[in-house]
Amino acid sequence: MASTLEQTTLSRGSGPGSPENPSTGPRSGKPSTDNEHSLNNQSQGHNATGNGNNVNRDSGHDTLGSETPAVTGEDHEKDDATGTNPDFSLAGPYNNPQGVYVSPEYLQNDPNYDKLHDEPLWSLAQPFPRVVRPGMRIRGDKGEEVVATQTGTPEEAQETAASPEKHDAEFGKEGKEEDPAHKVSKPQRGDFFNTWGRIRNVFREFLGELLGATIALLIGLCASLSRVTSQEQAGTFESQSWAWGFGFMVGIYVAGGISGGHLNPAISIALSVFRGLPVRLCVQYVFAQILAALASGGIAYGIYYNSILHIASVNQETPAQIMDSVFYTMPKQWVHPAAAFFNEFVGTGILVCTILALGDHTNAPPGAGMQAFLVGLLIMILCVALGYNTGGCFNPARDFGPRLFALMAGYGGRLFTQQHAWWVWGSWVADIAGALFGAFIYDLFIFTGGESPVNYPPIRRRRAFTVKKAKLKSKLLGRKRHETADIEAALGEDEHR
Repeated sequence: MASTLEQTTLSRGSGPGSPENPSTGPRSGKPSTDNEHSLNNQSQGHNATGNGNNVNRDSGHDTLGSETPAVTGEDHEKDDATGTNPDFSLAGPYNNPQGVYVSPEYLQNDPNYDKLHDEPLWSLAQPFPRVVRPGMRIRGDKGEEVVATQTGTPEEAQETAASPEKHDAEFGKEGKEEDPAHKVSKPQRGDFFNTWGRIRNVFREFLGELLGATIALLIGLCASLSRVTSQEQAGTFESQSWAWGFGFMVGIYVAGGISGGHLNPAISIALSVFRGLPVRLCVQYVFAQILAALASGGIAYGIYYNSILHIASVNQETPAQIMDSVFYTMPKQWVHPAAAFFNEFVGTGILVCTILALGDHTNAPPGAGMQAFLVGLLIMILCVALGYNTGGCFNPARDFGPRLFALMAGYGGRLFTQQHAWWVWGSWVADIAGALFGAFIYDLFIFTGGESPVNYPPIRRRRAFTVKKAKLKSKLLGRKRHETADIEAALGEDEHR
């Protein structure tokens, strides 16, 4: 049994090693405190395990010793070259970066400023968190759940499980660890400037995903409409592909630190199944992405409305024909349905497989701030390589939102019956199936983390299934108050089989 990691944080403000006091710290090559060199494993994703010790990936030295080794200038230069120095993070460090003045009064007026994210955040702008999923927690001799402390060994965790009082003091009255779904990327509770601040605190992830997806889809739709309505005088298929890719890059930078910047239902669903994204958040994100696609479709249509009518009259076509060619995705008339399905299936599979690789800090994650750029570059490549046959959807919301707006704008219900209801079996079924398959292949071949169902031991996979079945049964029978007892009874029956 591997012991859990002790979370560490990075302190890079004023003080030893900062520009104001360069006498100690990494730039001077002299020893400094642990706080100055410890790296936040949530923001940078650098974890290490082995015999209960933590290894500081920033300097390559053991931080648990009684004396902190000196960090030389050469070590710091290596950090700069490899992108592990958070000062160069385009996604933005969670701490105040060097050189930015912050008034002491500002910190008093805004208690939430400069507080680290110490909760899991499934973000496309940084490595994914490593979480323990239900059914994968260690169990004691009597079948009770063992929740290890941050610095405890497995033996200490066993003692914690045998001591309900100690366990209750650390995790609440019921002795249960808080559900990660209730503590994802939320600012610390404190004073707010106004009522809207309190409301925003509740819906922050939803609003972040809504804004990021709206910006990403709006840029892509406007680029597509610009190409078609200008008869490729203001863009080509290649420039359109660049716009889609970098549009999503911008969207990830906008929302990546708040909601994770998924911007795609297929990505959210894949992360929920294979990386432990809470189902509650997944549902919220999918709804926000569809709403964003609807809003971006309306904005793009309003901006290019006159151009659509003009090019339709010039080409002696109807506005509906112009919309069909660019506003939503559709297979070419000569493309076989099976070829169209697998076009979307393969494209979305490559997309999600690569995203999981970029988010796996045990593989070869990119430097700070580069992950969103590489995701945008990947989307551009997929649009160029696989965008001709079907229009390159790879995102169910990208097709459904604009299509729904076109229906509201009076283009008729035919939009949902074209190509044998392509919007169902193409943009939804093919894309989600491809995303799940891409995630499955990556985890089957490469990923070793316990949060993936591919790596569940048989007994714990059966236990996880038993827990989910017991929860569903309790909800259907209206026994929510007795849910814990039902789960324990089901687990007891499962162990005696």
